[in-house]
Amino acid sequence: MKGYLLLLLLLPLCSAKQFSIKCYAEDFLMVNNLLLDCAGKVQQACYTRDSGEKGCTPLENCSRPGWTCCHTNLCNA
Repeated sequence: MKGYLLLLLLLPLCSAKQFSIKCYAEDFLMVNNLLLDCAGKVQQACYTRDSGEKGCTPLENCSRPGWTCCHTNLCNA
């Protein structure tokens, strides 16, 4: 009986939706075409900024000026 109770308590934790996207990362210092695997409970997109910076970001940043987002793996090549 205790095993079933434990299973019922853990079920909501295991069934939480996980989002995943693969993006390229690049910055102005040292990172150049690094492959990122961004995963978590918050949906993310790949982005490229006007400055050339690339990576993954939560969807709310996609509406910022100078940010271009896409929503499929490695789309910010």
